[in-house]
Order: sequence, then structure tokens, then C-alpha cells
Amino acid sequence: MSNILFRIKSYVSYLTRCVGPHALHSPFLFDLYNQVIIPSKKFRLESVELLRKNLKKNDQIVDLYDLKTGKNYRQTVGYIAKTSLSRPRFSAFLNRLIDYLAIERAVETGTSLGVNTLYMAGSDTVKRVVTIEASPILASISTKQFSELLQHKIQINEGTIQDIFESTIASVQPELCFIDADHRSGAVLFCLDKIMKHRPEIKCIVIHDIYWSQDMLKAWKQIKADSKFNLTIDIFHAGIIFPNKEMPKQHFALRF
Repeated sequence: MSNILFRIKSYVSYLTRCVGPHALHSPFLFDLYNQVIIPSKKFRLESVELLRKNLKKNDQIVDLYDLKTGKNYRQTVGYIAKTSLSRPRFSAFLNRLIDYLAIERAVETGTSLGVNTLYMAGSDTVKRVVTIEASPILASISTKQFSELLQHKIQINEGTIQDIFESTIASVQPELCFIDADHRSGAVLFCLDKIMKHRPEIKCIVIHDIYWSQDMLKAWKQIKADSKFNLTIDIFHAGIIFPNKEMPKQHFALRF
């Protein structure tokens, strides 16, 4: 089955399972839905959306490396912006989630062109966002964006997650991690292991693109079943983990 067909079938399945606020009896989940998920439909950071618009027009050609195939390829910045960036609604969700949880320190893997990073740094509560990017050219482009917007909050670490993720977690001591670099189950589980090793009291972990492939979904199912994670949430575009919520182990698919 192709990845595109797999995602379509997965989305149809998600729609049959997801619920809205009226099915949520936990005050925490009810508030999360109404203060984070619903507001993200309309909330935008105008300065970052202007950047997104300009990136889509950028015809600069960059050389990249595909971790899945092990091959180099060339692409324009505009194409990357049009095909790879999260939609504004999801970027806004990250911003609202950080505000809602009063996060001060966050780590992101997979900076790309820096749009999600800027939304995270645009939170009122956050003081420091450290983002990891393996591609030197994408790191360079993002650094330029950060120099114009929210530079005082953002630090970009260049390198692979295998090389620098653990040391980044150990030094930053984040309260929230956004995992969006390597869309392979082994890489995701590697990150989770390092997070829980160094930050067992972490508030929240967000894993992007849990339906990217059958391999990613396999990892997400393993995470849902893990007794270390009391509360897991599926919003299709991402899986959200609250490892330390004081409640019986539960899982929800929430309408996003």
C-alpha cells in the first residue's frame, strides 16, 4: 500500500473514532480541547504567516539528504515550503499548547524552515526554544529567519538526533518536546527513550505525523500501550503524550 493511500485510509478511520468536547469528562481534557484545539482554527501569528508566504515564493535551490533513501536531492525553498511545512492551524496548535501548559523551555527536532519553531517561540510563556536541524543549508536559512523574528528566544543546534539529541535534552531540561525530524519508528523511539531518561517529569511530548507511514503508526501503537505514558491523545496530525498526568491510563482520539 502506498503511503498516500495509507494516510487516506487512516484519516477515514480516525474520523470514525475521534470525539469532541462533550465526550470528555476530565476537566483537564475538556479545557485542553476548548482552550488549545478549537482556538487553533482561527489563531495566527501574522509575522510568521507573512514569512511562510515569502518562503513559498523563494526560488533558491538547496541540496538535501533523504534519511529514508540515503540519497541526495535538490529542491527549491519554495517547494519545501509548499509541501513540507505544517499548516498554519497545526503551528497555531503548538503555540496554544505551550501557553496552556505554561511551558518555559522546549526542544524541537527537525527545524526545516523554522515556521513551527517561530510559533513555539511566539508563546507568551516560553523563554527558550532549542531546535535541532541536520541539514546545514536549512539551518542557515532558519537562522536568518530567527535573526529577524524572536531571535532572543531561539537557539538552533546543527546535527543529527543520533548525535546531539541526548546532550540537548540533558542541557536544556525541556518541559515540552516536539518530535518532527526523522519519520522512522526507530528514531522516534530513540528520542522518547532519551527524553524519559533525562526528563522523567516532562509535561508533554508531541510526535508529528504519526500516520506518515505504517512504520510510524506501529511506533505510535507501541507508545500508546506503554505503561509509562498515562495519557495519550491522537489528533491525527500528531500524537500527544502526557506522561505524568495523575489519572488512570487512558487514550483519546480528539477531533481537530
